[in-house]
Amino acid sequence: MSAFDDSDEETDFKEISSTNYQRVQEKVAKISYADGIADGREKVFQDSFDEGFENGFKTGFELAKLSGFYETMKNAEAENMEFRKEQEAYDQLKIADATDKAHFKYLEHQGKPLNVISNEQRTYVDDLLGTLAHQLPATTNLFTSSSGGSSVNVV
Repeated sequence: MSAFDDSDEETDFKEISSTNYQRVQEKVAKISYADGIADGREKVFQDSFDEGFENGFKTGFELAKLSGFYETMKNAEAENMEFRKEQEAYDQLKIADATDKAHFKYLEHQGKPLNVISNEQRTYVDDLLGTLAHQLPATTNLFTSSSGGSSVNVV
């Protein structure tokens, strides 16, 4: 073998190595890009789920505790006139069950950004709870803490 042959083999080896290195780099870049996209989607979906869960939980919990309270009072045939009057007022409000679609604003705002839907949901629940607090003060006072906030702090 001559030095010329060794040089050709070395050059061929370097070209093949360079080509293989470029292929590996391209594959790593594609995999990294795909992983980044997947991680981004997962973060967005998780954040969206967390926000929707918080809104849905608050809506369901706040409505269900009043419904449960009045159902219990009805079954116990409570003697307290103040609660009886408020129970009648609650019944006249004809509030749908906590799981009823009427309480969930995402149906009215489909296609809008999540923060808009969440704000609409929070506003709806806060307004409804304000109305209930005004019309059912004795009952709603049972479910508020001494600091004046809700007895449940949903984070």
